[in-house]
Amino acid sequence: MTAIAVLALAWMARASPATVAAPSPAPAGSVDLRGSAACLDRAGRRQACGTAPRRFALEDREGHVHPFLATDELARIFEDPRVRERDLLVRAREEAANALAIIKVFSVKDGKPYDLRYYCDVCHITAYVPGPCPCCGREMELLEEPLP
Repeated sequence: MTAIAVLALAWMARASPATVAAPSPAPAGSVDLRGSAACLDRAGRRQACGTAPRRFALEDREGHVHPFLATDELARIFEDPRVRERDLLVRAREEAANALAIIKVFSVKDGKPYDLRYYCDVCHITAYVPGPCPCCGREMELLEEPLP
């Protein structure tokens, strides 16, 4: 990904904590799934999450695996093992046969959704995938805050 694309993604993802609202009902064409992150091999089968690039899915409470598009940049949030360890609520839309595109990922604690995002306190940039700040290069901090 080029530096310009990274900056554009970071700029589009900017939001202050005050603008984040509680998840409303899923809009038409989208679905809310609750479960845990799973790593998939190239064939789409579950595998242990290692350090190699991988594809991600959400395993719901009934054991169904819902893969995300291999090209979905927002699925990179699951590269962070701290996110993979959480109970998750994922809002997504069906994009292709048996593949979802992520709209937003929330964690769930005590039955309540929490906003998950990455933040650079030096540059005041918010992003929804882990990595260095596109401005200063410092690693962005994972924030998890209850929704109002």
